Parts: sequence; C-alpha cells; structure tokens
Amino acid sequence: MVIDSNDVQGRDSPVTGLTDNGDGKWWESSNGHRFVGDVLQLRIRCEIMKFIGLGVKTREEIALAFGMKEHISELHLPLLEKAEMIEQTDLGYRSTTIGTAYLKNFEAFAESSKIS
Repeated sequence: MVIDSNDVQGRDSPVTGLTDNGDGKWWESSNGHRFVGDVLQLRIRCEIMKFIGLGVKTREEIALAFGMKEHISELHLPLLEKAEMIEQTDLGYRSTTIGTAYLKNFEAFAESSKIS
C-alpha cells in the first residue's frame, strides 16, 4: 500500500476510509491495520512519536529536532494523525491513548526480541 499525502488532506475524520464502509475505527478492519503498519513502518514517524512522548510538541519543535524542513513534517504529522497515533491541540501535537499504548507495547516487544 502506498500512502499518498493527498489521502490526509481535507479529511472529515482520521478514520474515514479505513474500514470497509468508512465508518468505525482502523483496528476494525484489515485495511486499517495495513494502513497503520505502513504509516509506522517509516522509522522517522516512530521517532517523532517517541519525541512527542507524553508531552506536547509544536510542528516547529518537531522539524527542528529531526533536522527537517517544515513542509516535510507536514507530510509525517497528518499521517500519524490519520493513524490516530497523535492529535493536534491548540498548543501542538500530543500522543493519543492509542499512540502511547503502541509505543509502550512496541518498546516491550523490541526489547524481548533482541538477540543476545
């Protein structure tokens, strides 16, 4: 699945189109799981999620921390929003409950999967 930046522009809901009938949450369909997997496959997006952590970061802080131009962050952040890993607030971006749980479980899985 190729993720098109146009898919995240002008959407009504972060989950629109992720289920067969466009209703519901991404985890209710195989297409939704595939989409989230594709979004999180790129390491920079996982790193952005870790950087945001339990705090709130502005687009500018994120771009600066990763040495990216702001227009590049404008691609990554909406995709993380559509996957419901982060959400935008008046002060910036913060992790959602789903995003926090994902990071916690992923980190635990990565640690247990290390080859000694």
